[in-house]
Amino acid sequence: MSNQYLEEQFGLTGKRAVVTGAGRGLGRAIAEALAAAGAEVCVHYHSSEGPARECADAIAKTGGKAWIAKADLTQSKDADALFAKVAQRWNGAMDILVNNTGDLVERRKIAEFSDDLLERVLRVNVHSAIYSTRAAIPLLKKGKGASIINLSSVAAHHGGANGASVYAATKGAIHTWTKGLSKELAPDIRVNAIAPGVAMTDFHHRHSSKEFLDGVTNATALKRLGAPEDHGGAAVFLCAKSGAFITGEIIEINGGLWFA
Repeated sequence: MSNQYLEEQFGLTGKRAVVTGAGRGLGRAIAEALAAAGAEVCVHYHSSEGPARECADAIAKTGGKAWIAKADLTQSKDADALFAKVAQRWNGAMDILVNNTGDLVERRKIAEFSDDLLERVLRVNVHSAIYSTRAAIPLLKKGKGASIINLSSVAAHHGGANGASVYAATKGAIHTWTKGLSKELAPDIRVNAIAPGVAMTDFHHRHSSKEFLDGVTNATALKRLGAPEDHGGAAVFLCAKSGAFITGEIIEINGGLWFA
């Protein structure tokens, strides 16, 4: 297989990508993978400026292009301001949006779920994706082979566990929204989602016990937890020519924890 073929099918040279929440975890892995394939990446962050700079610096050290931008994407005005900055940087156009921002926030059974916690979970997982997408659409329509990737979760299938039912519900919403948006934005913009299983990032260091993670490992066909780097290649595949006829799909990356 020639290098020319690989570049034609999986190369992203000249593409401009915004990855939200890209300072760490899956967001960073995806940002680095897109940059390695040739894209220039806007590394978005909210409160993690240090990790975002580390991500951009790591990309630069390997010959890639990246820059950082701050915004609270749970607020529509901040999302609008972020993409106004992106438009200024890239002359009003972009090619890839990865809606990675999201969090469990905290494990809490529904009987103890406060209004404030409900609002926080909804905003970080649903509002942020909608606000970012809405602001990015005019730029994506001026891009080439434009693509959106939403980050979902295996929890959208099984409903979550140990006080994660509301989080799981938001990811179910992302599943449905991905399919609806793919029809709404076709043929100009393709829309897909990546649904990780349990990938070991700071998310699970903060929210999951060793006993829970050991149980997931045993229940996973490949007998291990996911790693951030297990997800970057899927993002490249979906955004490159290789994924040009794929839209409205959920790519399951869970090692056989869940067979859809």
